[in-house]
Amino acid sequence: MKPILVFILGPTASGKSEVAVRLAERIGGEIISCDSMQVYSDMEILTQAPGKDMVSRVKHHLLGVIKPEEEFSVAKFIELAAGAIEDILSRGKIPVLSGGTGLYVKALLEGLFSSPPKDKELREKLEREALEKGNMYLYGKLKKIDPEAASGIDPQNLRRVIRALEVFELTGKTFSEKKTETKGIGDRYNVGLFALEVPRDVLIGRIEKRVDKMFYSGLVDEVKELIGRKVSLTASKALGLKEVSCFVSGEIGSDEVKEELKIKTRQYAKRQMTWLRAVNHLEWVDAERAVDEIVFDVAERSGFAG
Repeated sequence: MKPILVFILGPTASGKSEVAVRLAERIGGEIISCDSMQVYSDMEILTQAPGKDMVSRVKHHLLGVIKPEEEFSVAKFIELAAGAIEDILSRGKIPVLSGGTGLYVKALLEGLFSSPPKDKELREKLEREALEKGNMYLYGKLKKIDPEAASGIDPQNLRRVIRALEVFELTGKTFSEKKTETKGIGDRYNVGLFALEVPRDVLIGRIEKRVDKMFYSGLVDEVKELIGRKVSLTASKALGLKEVSCFVSGEIGSDEVKEELKIKTRQYAKRQMTWLRAVNHLEWVDAERAVDEIVFDVAERSGFAG
């Protein structure tokens, strides 16, 4: 019988952290963060990492494990997450993976696409072709070479069209063929994928309150401290860092920075929802009843009595 993995997904501010903790308490689990920013230390307010109260209730993995000066990657996440899963299972616990970074979840389950290094000359050649003949010309080339990949790419997304053509030119294999060579952990486990469903107006209200609370809790001081450090490229992408930095430098006012962060967070939640709707075998559960529903699912999979 395959070991069970439970994923708690959902847009930002949907309540994933609390649901994950309550679920782990019920089923004897430990939590692995699948958040690309919560992996950083000294950014707890900015990344809205689970607080000490949650961490004291259930053991968490991959929270604050590297400094903001360090780069982080999907490949490193897969390595750390896979190790944490085996560690948790070895102690008779159930891994509960929680987070909103879709790329990390997808790469962990399906494998990391092994693409060739970028070729500057080839890229410049393809960019010239697009400039001279139009984006649709390159997209037409991709459709002939790899119709499967082309069907999943916006014709106007020139960067992705060029990358798919690069892969073929450099490897002799289509983007779709290369994807079949990847191998994730999904087949090794009995995976339950759950997404928290929250009414749109409720989610927006939570985002508004969260942003206000972040400022009240010391977000500006946290960002001031980060500005004085050599923050890595990956850490610098944390939502809110750029906006609050502009406030610290006096480029925008306090009301403006709060409103901008609320807008950016709503936009981020919308992108997360778009990604989630395309995930196969994902079960949407009402956030208020999620724990009971997931416990029942785990019971069916393993015979656990919750």
